[in-house]
Amino acid sequence: MEYSFVKDNELREKLEKVRESKRKSFQQERKVTKDKNNQEQTSVNEVNVLKNKSTNKVKGQEKTKNKQFEALKAKKSGSQKKRKLKKPPTKTLAVTTKQLASMVRTGLPLLEALNILSDSTEDKTLKAVFREASIGISRGSTFVEILEKHPEVFDDMYTALVAAGEAAGLLDDVLEREAALLESLAKIKGQITSAMTYPIAIFTLTIIVVFIMLIFVIPVFVDIYSSSGAELPALTQFLVDASKAIKDPKFLIKVIPTMAIIFVIAKKQMSKEYFLNWKDAFLLKLPITKDLITKSCLANFSRTLSALNTAGVPILDSLAISKRTVGNRVFKRIVDRMNTDIQAGQPIYRVLAVERKVIPVMFTSMFRIGEETGELSQMVNKLADFYEDEVATAVKSLTSILEPLMIVFVAVIVAFILVAMYLPMFNMMSTAG
Repeated sequence: MEYSFVKDNELREKLEKVRESKRKSFQQERKVTKDKNNQEQTSVNEVNVLKNKSTNKVKGQEKTKNKQFEALKAKKSGSQKKRKLKKPPTKTLAVTTKQLASMVRTGLPLLEALNILSDSTEDKTLKAVFREASIGISRGSTFVEILEKHPEVFDDMYTALVAAGEAAGLLDDVLEREAALLESLAKIKGQITSAMTYPIAIFTLTIIVVFIMLIFVIPVFVDIYSSSGAELPALTQFLVDASKAIKDPKFLIKVIPTMAIIFVIAKKQMSKEYFLNWKDAFLLKLPITKDLITKSCLANFSRTLSALNTAGVPILDSLAISKRTVGNRVFKRIVDRMNTDIQAGQPIYRVLAVERKVIPVMFTSMFRIGEETGELSQMVNKLADFYEDEVATAVKSLTSILEPLMIVFVAVIVAFILVAMYLPMFNMMSTAG
């Protein structure tokens, strides 16, 4: 093997060239690696950006959905608040219930009957309730469950009868009985309202006429009498002062707030229990109102108790519901004592026998016969028929008494004003004579 000698300078140059080439290759590899890392970082950043954008987009969509849900929820709650139904007239409810009973009796399914009523009735409340009831029944709910959601439309008496009818499979009979019950209650209420309409209208008209005379008529007489210089009688001076006070703005500024405060205080006191108890007891002592209030309360109580008891509602529940149809608190307390005595094992008629000052003897006797013979519903139903006729008679009697009383009232007011206005003229004529 042959060896060639290489000088140091040449060897150093060759080594430098090798190192330089290695350095360049290393730098190139490093640059490539760096570029590759930059590209990877860029791609990662782009992926992160896209990911963040998609996340923000999803969050934005979720926020939008949440806002839409909250708005829909608020709108729904607002519509539920606005959907507070107004109680329909008793007569309208009675007619609609009778129509429903007739359709169910003919074999028409309850769902179709409710749909027909919701389309045909003119009352907006009943239209909405019956449409809701048809939807609820199609989803598996019972009729009474839908009615219980609207206590402002259907009271405890109505829902109790419907519940008993659905349980016993006698919904048509129960609805027919409920319609008759509502008709009787509406009849009694209408009779009492008609009896009170006339005197209230006459009283209101009289007050309006008095104010008109004080404002427009009496000042004319005042001008006439002031020119004469004569002293006015006390009665005339009272009307003159009243006329000036009504026309004086300063007086009205003082009086109107005072009257408003008195009205608010009086209304607050009149709504308290002690005043309501006193008022109900006082009305039962007045000869004019005693018969009407007693007979109407007994008629409502008897009719409701008979209908509930016949439908199979327990006697304690029947008494609790019938108590709500009685407007006078004296009779409410009597019903409470009846409920307590029944729970203690005592018959109902014993409580009625103790209250002889309020409860008629015939009412107590019929209750006793019904309890002893086991035909309480039939006896109470006969009592309801009797006292409904008695209410009609009492209304006619009250109207016949109130009409002449109101005529006398108007005559006294008119006579008072005429005498007060013409009394100075009579005095002037007597003085001149």
